Amino acid sequence: MSLNITYNWNFNPLECYPTESGQTDVVFNVHWQLYATTGSYGASSIGVQRVGSLGTGSFTPFEELTKEQVQGWVVDSMGTGSVDAMYTSLATQIENQINPPTVTLPAPWLNPLPPVTGSIEE
Repeated sequence: MSLNITYNWNFNPLECYPTESGQTDVVFNVHWQLYATTGSYGASSIGVQRVGSLGTGSFTPFEELTKEQVQGWVVDSMGTGSVDAMYTSLATQIENQINPPTVTLPAPWLNPLPPVTGSIEE
């Protein structure tokens, strides 16, 4: 089954060193959430990813960070193989919601209780 799944990342909070190498509010850990949805079905994954230090590139002041930049850090730090596996896992979770691979049924010898009708008087 080919599903049209929308993936949406969220990044909050961002853990920072108050000062490092002369810079302020230097991000080192990103708390992330990845949501997958299609129609009324959805799945999600959460985690924390350590991201690069100041020695790995240019510095962007905290107040100038964008969601896209932080997403790039997280994806680069995780590696494309891990991210692809996460997307696949979320898609499988949604497929299993739509077409459950297993079901839980009551034992056939158990008789369900009849529905309660009427009112109870005090």
